[in-house]
Amino acid sequence: MAGMGTEWTLILVPMPPHIGQPMRRVEDERLVTGRGRYAGDIKFVGLLHIAFVRSPMPHAQIKAIDTSAARTMPGVVAVWTASDLPEVAPGLSDFGPTGIVQRGRPILTTDEVNYVGEAYAVVVAATEYEARDAAEAIAGELDPLPGVGDVMTATAEGAPRVHADMENNIAQSSSTTFGDIKAAFAGDSVIAQITLTTSRVLGIAMEPRTTTASYEDGGLKVWTSTQNIFGVRSTIASIVGLPEEKVRVLAEDVGGGFGAKGTPFAEEVLTALAALRLKRPVRWVATRSEDGATTAQGHGSVIELELAASPEGKLRGLRGRLVHDIGAYSGSGAGQPGIIIPHMVSAYVLPAMDIEAELVYTNTVPTGFIRGGGRPLGNYGMERVMDRLARKLGIDPATIRKRNLIKPEQIPYTTGIPAGRSGYVYDSGNYPRLLELALDKLAYDEGRDRGRDGKLVGYGIACCVESTSFGRGEPAKLRIDKDGTARLFVGSTPQGQGHQTIVAQVAAERLGWPLDKIKVTAGDTHHVPFALLTAGSRSAVMIGNATARAATAMRKRLLERAGEVLEADVQDLVLTEGFIEVRGAPAKRVPATDMVPDEGLEVLETFDPGRPLTFSSGCHAAVVSVDPETGQVDVLRYVIVHDTGKAINTMLVEGQMHGGYAHGLGYALYEAALYEPDGNFRSASLLDYTIVSTGEVTVIPSLIHVDTPTDTNAEGFKGAGESGTIPVPATIANAVEDALRKRNPDLVVDRLPITPDRIVEMLDPGN
Repeated sequence: MAGMGTEWTLILVPMPPHIGQPMRRVEDERLVTGRGRYAGDIKFVGLLHIAFVRSPMPHAQIKAIDTSAARTMPGVVAVWTASDLPEVAPGLSDFGPTGIVQRGRPILTTDEVNYVGEAYAVVVAATEYEARDAAEAIAGELDPLPGVGDVMTATAEGAPRVHADMENNIAQSSSTTFGDIKAAFAGDSVIAQITLTTSRVLGIAMEPRTTTASYEDGGLKVWTSTQNIFGVRSTIASIVGLPEEKVRVLAEDVGGGFGAKGTPFAEEVLTALAALRLKRPVRWVATRSEDGATTAQGHGSVIELELAASPEGKLRGLRGRLVHDIGAYSGSGAGQPGIIIPHMVSAYVLPAMDIEAELVYTNTVPTGFIRGGGRPLGNYGMERVMDRLARKLGIDPATIRKRNLIKPEQIPYTTGIPAGRSGYVYDSGNYPRLLELALDKLAYDEGRDRGRDGKLVGYGIACCVESTSFGRGEPAKLRIDKDGTARLFVGSTPQGQGHQTIVAQVAAERLGWPLDKIKVTAGDTHHVPFALLTAGSRSAVMIGNATARAATAMRKRLLERAGEVLEADVQDLVLTEGFIEVRGAPAKRVPATDMVPDEGLEVLETFDPGRPLTFSSGCHAAVVSVDPETGQVDVLRYVIVHDTGKAINTMLVEGQMHGGYAHGLGYALYEAALYEPDGNFRSASLLDYTIVSTGEVTVIPSLIHVDTPTDTNAEGFKGAGESGTIPVPATIANAVEDALRKRNPDLVVDRLPITPDRIVEMLDPGN
């Protein structure tokens, strides 16, 4: 059964036998009993271990590397620097928009280190301890250079250069514009403004990054903790010089990814290269601190916004600047403005926009995607400045939103954001209904301005629209064996989303097969053509529809074969729970396996969406209390109203909302990956980085599900993996500011996370 307190409303179609059922995940039994197979669990005789020599400095010139002592230490098999590995000279492919100033990402750096944790030598040894001991014995002569650790330092006049060969730290400046922005800010327009800063955040998956590689039959077999098996395969193959078909990458079980594991990493390449060179299996397991210092980080932006509206509160235009930290090299984080800025539109009719985006290099680990992938930042910016506008106009924050929400009759709604073939077009949603339900559930009007025990109580709301389901050509292969086992293969790489459960539910429904006879394999490049990574709330839409297509194609083949045997028109045949019968004549019933030849049947299908993106939507509302003496924030009530389409599994959607809420609460109140102004890293350990646990999640959010139909895919699915996260920082910040304004009406909450010391400082700035 779905968890208590969840409301599922506006069901548009009867609940089917499998799709829509609150079924427990089939993966969980083996995972919670310790029978999962992670990248560090693969057993080999003669397994070697690899360790990396990493820079303790944020920026330095490499004068010399002395490996002589390490080479003579017990168990050491190989010691390499970049000069010993000519294969790695091309580096990792840069990522970023057209026109970005790029500096190649080295797999193993040669003459300069540019962030704490960047590797410049490797050791391979018989045991993990021997490898690490030898790595510590390598003496790197590093000559310190000036470094910068945040975007404000990097953009200041006279700032040190991040890279020795760069004239400045700006990688790219670009603008996103539509409408008449000049007219929007002219005349009698009322203008609200805000400047926001967001700390960097870590992925902090339960399983640190890990790779095991073996040399087999002239090729490589690589198990790795990734969200992107095909991307890792392509990168390894191109660097080591093997055809892609000779590199098999698997991610059988992954202990969390949250976006941080969405791109190929140097360690995966070097572990594979070591296995190829030595013709022995090799493993690398990151320490927790190593993982924190070297895995992609998210956020780290400055957002300056001005919002113009008529005196009655109708929006006219949004302008401003986004300064986004991409770290020392151009990784996937360089694509963040293309996600952050579109999500500034949120759920509102916004006639004009002019946002300047600057990508800035710093002496920090390259940035990437963390749960929400920039969406929370865009939403945070817009929903915070919406509250500022409400204050400026002297009206309630809920009222300003009601006056500007896109109405159902305006759907499909073209936002003006340029993207893909048709731009950002909202395909579905009833945004006023989401807000209405959230306010009703929170008892917003009845509960305003109540305080308790000397604490300050505040209310916050935030609306959101989320882009989901990017990509095209998502594959799914279905094979039925003679014994009735249906084997489904998908290319996506799960890290807790429940792929093996949800795609089995879709296959069972669309094929007409017993659920317990469907076996799902994901995370293996061997079985299907290229597939994109698991990210961006794309799994339900892309893999769900690909599976439905494969199951429908297989159903058609079985019925066509049965038509000949039963001497009946195919249109009169029904396939249910593995049996085929003639409609209206149940006596004519045969096992579907009778239609399966000895060699089995197999189909391969791909799915392309009707539009480039499917949009989920939601409205979050919160009541918080703030202790003005200690700065402690407690969430008293939290409501999530979400339109994530037709649910494949209501229990899993509920779990995604709860987990997403916890993640967003971390962004709002706790998580900060901190760097010193010169780039030294302060937060590699969990002693220095606070993540949300059961002690912090004191309130389980009330969930209300709304389903409005979409025409982007036949199944009516939308993404749900990030919907619980995206509006949380804005909702909490709005609520905290509402509480603090009872002490100081001019106070502005402008930083994430909102820590107790920051609250005390805001309330008593002179202390």
